[in-house]
Amino acid sequence: MVKSARSRGTANNNAIELGGARKEPEHNLWTAVLAKAADDALFTTNYREALLAINWFENEGVDFKRVCQYAGRNHEYVSRKILKQVRERKRKIKEWEEGIRQRIEGGMARKMALWSLQKRGKGREKGRKHKGGYHSAGPRIEI
Repeated sequence: MVKSARSRGTANNNAIELGGARKEPEHNLWTAVLAKAADDALFTTNYREALLAINWFENEGVDFKRVCQYAGRNHEYVSRKILKQVRERKRKIKEWEEGIRQRIEGGMARKMALWSLQKRGKGREKGRKHKGGYHSAGPRIEI
């Protein structure tokens, strides 16, 4: 079987060439770094990591600009394209954190109220079974 001049290389190589000029491997690496940061900011379930990635995009620091440059992207374009989504994700994470904080504070307030009632001797049920037996209905004798 004779190969024609057009069929040299693998199908993947030909597809890359059809899609435009090939990039250097370093461009692909830094594009992957940029994509990973966007994935962390928008989709990760680890909210601490998400907030770190969100801050990285929002602050547009030297590292962000350098990664964009190495990836062959304009940092202003990347920022403009992703900031709306990043800020929406940040808002949702902050709402989730605030909901957790409110539930914790509400639970602690309830716990303190119950503890206060128990400390005054109110709120206990007589005759209720517990680990060591039953509460007695009679007066407690302290020794």
